[in-house]
Amino acid sequence: MKVFRFIRREWRAALLIVLMLIAQAACEMALPGYMSRLVDVGIQQGGVESAVAERLSVQSHHDLKLLLPPADKALFEQAYGLADGVYVLQVTDRQKLEALDRALQMPGALLFMMAQRGEQGLQALRSGAINGEAVRVMAEKALQARGPQPESLLRQAASQFVRAEYERLGLDTYQMQQRYLWKNGLIMLGMTLLMGLAAATASFFTSRSAARIGRDLRSRVFHKVIGFSKAEIDRFSTASLITRSGNDIRQVEQTATMTLRMFLYAPIIGVIGIWRVSQLQSGLSWIVVVAVVCAASLVGLLAGRAAPKFAVIQKLVDRQNMVTREILTGLPVIRAFTRERHEEQRFDKANRDIIDMARYISNLFMALIPSLMLVMNMTMLAIVWFGGHGIDNGTLQVGSMMAMISYTMYIIMAFMMLSMGSIMIPRANASAERILEVLDTQSDITDPEVEAVMDAPVQGRVQFDDVSFRYPEAEDDVLSHISFTAEPGQLTAIIGGTGSGKSTLINLIPRLYDVTGGSVRIDGVDVRQMKLHTLRGLIGYVPQQAVLFSGTIESNIKFAGEHIDDRQMEAAARIAQADQFISEKEDGYQSPVARGGSNVSGGQRQRLSIARALAAQPKVLLFDDSFSALDYRTDLQLRQALRREMKEASVLIVAQRIATVMQADKIIVLDQGRVVGEGRHQELLRTSQVYRAIAESQLSAEELKGGEA
Repeated sequence: MKVFRFIRREWRAALLIVLMLIAQAACEMALPGYMSRLVDVGIQQGGVESAVAERLSVQSHHDLKLLLPPADKALFEQAYGLADGVYVLQVTDRQKLEALDRALQMPGALLFMMAQRGEQGLQALRSGAINGEAVRVMAEKALQARGPQPESLLRQAASQFVRAEYERLGLDTYQMQQRYLWKNGLIMLGMTLLMGLAAATASFFTSRSAARIGRDLRSRVFHKVIGFSKAEIDRFSTASLITRSGNDIRQVEQTATMTLRMFLYAPIIGVIGIWRVSQLQSGLSWIVVVAVVCAASLVGLLAGRAAPKFAVIQKLVDRQNMVTREILTGLPVIRAFTRERHEEQRFDKANRDIIDMARYISNLFMALIPSLMLVMNMTMLAIVWFGGHGIDNGTLQVGSMMAMISYTMYIIMAFMMLSMGSIMIPRANASAERILEVLDTQSDITDPEVEAVMDAPVQGRVQFDDVSFRYPEAEDDVLSHISFTAEPGQLTAIIGGTGSGKSTLINLIPRLYDVTGGSVRIDGVDVRQMKLHTLRGLIGYVPQQAVLFSGTIESNIKFAGEHIDDRQMEAAARIAQADQFISEKEDGYQSPVARGGSNVSGGQRQRLSIARALAAQPKVLLFDDSFSALDYRTDLQLRQALRREMKEASVLIVAQRIATVMQADKIIVLDQGRVVGEGRHQELLRTSQVYRAIAESQLSAEELKGGEA
């Protein structure tokens, strides 16, 4: 799955987390075993763990030897030595002790049962009236007939014989039992503390790794999107890019947390639980097998039905974001046309589509949890039922059944954790695919492999040489065979009707789009052969829609970089005709600017945007219909200041108003993407029908006559 491509980057932390989870699971799964021993050995057997007694009376030593097979008698006699009338265990080798324990289980159990029935059986054995070998063989056959697991019964009976022997010798069996209970209780407490430490360590590294994955993804997506051209932005849409940068990355981050902590822990604890169950030799393992098959089938069914829905739900989130953005940005228009109710219904539909899909997935999950609980409860019932029969038949101990129940609960809980993965991982995988779409997208506008060297000093001459352009996937050119030159120190204006390609033409210079035919050059160098940072460092761009950033007036004007000093800032504000309204503010250049410049008027916002471009002291100034919010007087003063102060820069102005362009050194007239006129105002009134039509729509007859004179 693609989501694991991001998690794989944290493989070192994942390895450490796995080790901590294994330690946690080992401690957690050892606790039921210790609980079983506390019940079986500590309580039922009085703390006596083995059929091998540390001390034996002479009589008991003789009785055990009578019931031992010939092959084990030598081992038994070597293991004990007589001291002060008592046989004392002298063997310390672990393997020999285990062999001796297996050998003494049957004799010890037989002696305990004989003692329970009275002294007659023991007397007959000691007198030779009954043969010890025959008694032992008959007992083995009887136990085998009762079931395949007689060892627990034998061990318990043999331990009771050892405990009774200690009491006959005057040893304090109560203290022995208490020592055993305390020892195992402290071991369980230590394992619990170790388990908690391992869990805390795993959680710490999990949280840090998941946060690092989210941080790196956000950084990578942000830097990728920053390098996108307008074509790539339009392809994904702003709403979708916001969703991918926020919601989708958050899904991956949350799934990374769950994967590194829960989904890795579930199989570990499940495997250890199954292994522990197999070690119990309770005869009830088949119940766990049935439970595992049922649980796995339920989880697989859920994952198969839910996984395809997550790709759908992410697209629905995209649509909801898009609708929300449209409504919030278009509120004035919506209110002006009294379309509030219609937009509410549109938002409600987008919202309900997400709710319906989320409800479907939630219903699947809600059905799964009770189903798994049913499997777990039925498994518990089966274990108690068949385990009870095992206890009654003497083939199973109470503690073993309790451990079996605990292990089974862990195994089912592991499947419950995996069921959560079947919900989260498919959704995160859909999000990961959407993130990878962004990261794998190669921008059409990139730096050249070899940058062309520009002659110094840079003049800023802009030349369009037979330029054509069409938008991606469009059938027709937006611009066709455009050729003209904008000289430094001159004001070049571009005018034309709506849709004639004016803004598109300006966008080709800073490579917001790349030409599809011809070339755009600055000082004779194709802009595609210049690094983007170098190219855009030469250009001051004022977009059609003035955009300001939250901060202060100073931070907005100095947005081009820290190299801009106060003198440059104030000069730029003066040329942009912004110094007057700035000085009227109480805090001057330190006055706050809200996000998007919402706390200043449209004209002030446009003048600050112009000042920002001027402060960078570019060699090429681009104004994309940037004077539309200015009154005629401010427009005139601004153009005069530009002509006076920006003598070394090429200035290109896109405008709709004749008054803005009529004093330009050169006017380019566009119509349907083609140059249909080029010259000064008076010349174009005579030679260009398109220009004259625009002028007649805006100027009076007297002004037209004055222009022709």
